[in-house]
Amino acid sequence: MSLSNTTILVIPCYNEAARLEVNVFQEFLETHPEVRYLFVNDGSTDDTGRVLDGLSDRSEYVQVLHLETNSGKAEAVRRGMIECFRTDCEYAGYWDADLSTPLDELPGFSSVLDENGDVDIVTGARIKMIGRQVERSPFRHYAGRAFATAVSMLFGFEMYDTQCGAKLFRAKPEIARLFDIPFHTRWVFDVELLVRFSQNHEVQQKLIELPLRQWRDVMGSKMRPLDFLRAPLELLRIHNAYTRRP
Repeated sequence: MSLSNTTILVIPCYNEAARLEVNVFQEFLETHPEVRYLFVNDGSTDDTGRVLDGLSDRSEYVQVLHLETNSGKAEAVRRGMIECFRTDCEYAGYWDADLSTPLDELPGFSSVLDENGDVDIVTGARIKMIGRQVERSPFRHYAGRAFATAVSMLFGFEMYDTQCGAKLFRAKPEIARLFDIPFHTRWVFDVELLVRFSQNHEVQQKLIELPLRQWRDVMGSKMRPLDFLRAPLELLRIHNAYTRRP
């Protein structure tokens, strides 16, 4: 089956059986036939694999990649994106399994790429504005602002929200190469991905942040306060890996 003019979403899953909104995923496919899902079961120890296989059995537009052991979100996304770029899809991206960013936001991402031929990446931005429903805890909001400031100071590109779990890429060889090798970081791989991209591209010209109309904190998030404390160390690891000179 040709996948040209289609969008494939990689959806990393680890122990998501209890909160995976299967019906929402199915209903979106019914109204958006250009979309395909690639769920990556990241070594789940619950019934996630069975739930995903059941979803795949009901739709030819759903595929599942099972990883034998838990490798973390960064590696799950990377492995899934590699599979996407082996097809002839037009766009490929990744989306959080908890649908903190609703699937209804995806057409806006695709439209940005459709209308801006020089842009290769669209990433969601969780900005609290009048008329938008962005429900984010004060702690995560202010931690995110501090994190974005640190990223700007370390790597020289200014973004409001590097960590939003909704991103869409133009499927082209230079984008595919960003995922060739494993990431050095487990939680802030989004930053590492953008640093890789910035080595050969002007981020401010090739990337657009799209303010989300809706976003919400979902109970059961895999992120913990300790992960925010680890973030500075992971940023330093990225800095050392890509910018330190011998």
